[in-house]
Amino acid sequence: MKLFQNNKKLFYIVFYLILFSGIILRLYNINYDNYWYDEILSYWVSDPRISTSSSFDRHQSIEQLPFLFNLLLKYYFNIFSYNPDNGRYLSFIFSILSILTITKICHNLKKNYSFLFCLFLLCFNIFLIGYSQELRPYSMILFFCSLQLLFFFRLIEESNDKNNKLLIFFSVLINILTVSSHPFTLIIFFSIIFFSFLYSIKFKKNLKKLNFTILYTVIFCSFYYVFYLKNLNPIPTWLEQPELKFYTNFYFSGFFGSRLLGLLHLFLLIYLVVVFFKKFKNEYFNLNIFLIIIFFSYFLPIVYGYIFQPIIFSRYIIFVLIPIIILISYLTFEIKIKKIKNLIIIITVLLTLGNLYTETTIKQFFTKRMHYKPDFISALKDINKSKEKSYTLDISLDKYAENSAHLAIENYVNELKKKLNFHQIYYTSKKEYLISNQKKIWVICLTIISKDKCNNSGGNINSFVLLEKNYPSLKSKLLKKKD
Repeated sequence: MKLFQNNKKLFYIVFYLILFSGIILRLYNINYDNYWYDEILSYWVSDPRISTSSSFDRHQSIEQLPFLFNLLLKYYFNIFSYNPDNGRYLSFIFSILSILTITKICHNLKKNYSFLFCLFLLCFNIFLIGYSQELRPYSMILFFCSLQLLFFFRLIEESNDKNNKLLIFFSVLINILTVSSHPFTLIIFFSIIFFSFLYSIKFKKNLKKLNFTILYTVIFCSFYYVFYLKNLNPIPTWLEQPELKFYTNFYFSGFFGSRLLGLLHLFLLIYLVVVFFKKFKNEYFNLNIFLIIIFFSYFLPIVYGYIFQPIIFSRYIIFVLIPIIILISYLTFEIKIKKIKNLIIIITVLLTLGNLYTETTIKQFFTKRMHYKPDFISALKDINKSKEKSYTLDISLDKYAENSAHLAIENYVNELKKKLNFHQIYYTSKKEYLISNQKKIWVICLTIISKDKCNNSGGNINSFVLLEKNYPSLKSKLLKKKD
């Protein structure tokens, strides 16, 4: 890294090249796919044309997650117009902001070039790129968690800061936003509490400012989560307790894009922690917050799953990438043997870039990209070309969610029709179709949520199938009413 020390211009070129690449990978073809089912729900809930209380009622009828993201999305749409093409840019913005805040944490820990390695791992992380292009709260969660940790280090390191009240105020505000974004973010909050406890035992003194923020956040949580849990919809039944093979990679394969890269980062993390473990007791004591977060992120949800019901899933602990990436970056640059340090950096960089060339993220620059999410637009185009212009939706979900899901999808399809200028296509409910003289109708069914029902010819619409078309995660059928 002496090269950067002697040539600041080169450093800035590399820094902005990495950052710009991360931005392009998140921005390019951001709206290539139509919305996923969960994205459709967020889009419906955040409709700025209805009141906030109505949006909250919609949210309560269909969502398990807190209301915060959909509320922010509602205000966002109010500014930038209610259009499906605009929605994912909010997640993109949160993703870029989280890159900057996490890199800032790494830079604050030590003024060396480890933050540049951290920036690279964040910008080219396939998991983070994927969720930056999805209209769901996970990029927002990552950003708030990174802010929470940024303020955490300010609180424990700037004990003589004159702006105590201002720092505490903003720390509490960030804590509240974070714990309000997803129940799993409580893991970071519990980790901070546990760290404060360890610190008081180790150094025989209290972190007063940090403890103040903890107290105020506990007071907020005691009210907020009583209300949240009281109104919580059933936990998804598709969640499963991790199998034995999970314990060989801990989602690292998904986090970093492949089995090879996942194992590389997992073994690298373990190796670095073991090598510097003794320093965590004194010199690196503040870094223990990262080890605590990593441990609790897996331990608490897994134990809960064994006692009650499964709740863990990779995107629910997206924030665990913060301590993983920072520890790898920071500790790599603490290696004194330059050959080993440079070898780790070179292998990690080359394998990360090489893996990206196998992913759609890079391949889409050279070849046509495949559709993976429900391809509503292709289905609507085929309906528009046919003689029969009427369509309905066939959805099979739990009773509490089916009506809301139907309305959400209908709303999204209507927005797509406006975009395509397909005004001649019209929606007909199944009930209206059955009691009318209408003989034919198109049925759109999402295979991702209603696979068995989609495969059932004619379903419960008392018709038989004239034509069937399959699209990614979606199926449409032209039905004719039975005599």
